Amino acid sequence: MEELPNQQEFKVNKMKKLFLTLLFLACFHTLVVADTPLPPPAQFDFDNDGRGDISVFRPSEGIWYSDTFHWGFRSIQFGISEDKPVPVDFDGNGSSEIAVFRPSTGAWYVQKATTGEVIAAVAFGISEDVPVPAGYTGDRKAEIAVFRPSNGTWYFYDLTTGQFSGFQFGTAGDIPVPADYDGDRKTDVAVFRPSEGVWYLQQSRDGFAAVQFGLNGDKPVPARYDLDAKADIAVFRPSNGTWYLLKSEEGFAAMQFGISTDKPVPTDYDGDTKTDIAVYRNGTWFVQRTSLGFAAFQFGLGTDIPAPNAFIR
Repeated sequence: MEELPNQQEFKVNKMKKLFLTLLFLACFHTLVVADTPLPPPAQFDFDNDGRGDISVFRPSEGIWYSDTFHWGFRSIQFGISEDKPVPVDFDGNGSSEIAVFRPSTGAWYVQKATTGEVIAAVAFGISEDVPVPAGYTGDRKAEIAVFRPSNGTWYFYDLTTGQFSGFQFGTAGDIPVPADYDGDRKTDVAVFRPSEGVWYLQQSRDGFAAVQFGLNGDKPVPARYDLDAKADIAVFRPSNGTWYLLKSEEGFAAMQFGISTDKPVPTDYDGDTKTDIAVYRNGTWFVQRTSLGFAAFQFGLGTDIPAPNAFIR
């Protein structure tokens, strides 16, 4: 039996509606995906697998030792005994570089962990400076940066553009704690003032903030402990081996994990984009992974500087 004209028209209209609906859903999905930021790369990830690596710098030898998922054990000669390790992602490829700051000359030396290519040798800073390299501009590449305690000034050098800048924020006695506290993918200038137990933040998007959190003697350990894009204010208290976290999404939390002589080494060891609580104790790593649970690893010596502790003061 032949379809009547109105039946044919009904079918055509139905197909049009279905097509438009599918087109709308496809466009909406594209917009949502495009507007959803990718999680930030894991810190201290030398093989670019999305996980922080077990790694140390041995000042007595000037050698970096690491145990990564893809490469296994590696040792790389880079640096001398006085150097301060500053492993961050300077070229924006997602993996941390092997890098040192030499206080005696104010020199920075940076080598790609993946290829061994030396990508920077720059004189920037003086002996008193505290190295604070991070991605302050939001281009996913870390800038060379120092905090000068004597005048409370931050100095920045952009390896990509060659531009130099300075910003006064802090006073003598402050501990620099740069991190992305407002979730805009730019590292914010910030200090922890032990004498007051106050965090002072100059956020690139949300502006100035002051937060009372911690005591004199605490070690500030800001990081992304929950799943939002913001770094969380946090401290490790050596006197009782307790971590106190002020999570931007999940609120306050406290966890006893460590002893007074431990070095805190927080990073994302299991690749779930949450920073894991961890400590380094005379060559042993104790890690409380958020997805895979507790683990302990023997790697390093008591005099080594574990990479995830490089910026903790």
